[in-house]
Amino acid sequence: MMKKFKLPIIKTPLPEPKILSMDDYVRFVEFKLKYTFDRKAYKKWRKMSAVNVPFRFK
Repeated sequence: MMKKFKLPIIKTPLPEPKILSMDDYVRFVEFKLKYTFDRKAYKKWRKMSAVNVPFRFK
């Protein structure tokens, strides 16, 4: 049994997004990396994905 959602219907056009300067964009990217990038998980993934077996041609 599916529930019926009552989603809002937007009848007016949405406002245009603000155009960012390069300084604002860099601050935005640094902010996102600071709060969304998991360094521990990245280091664990890098260690797991590293090849630790020597490769030789025969």
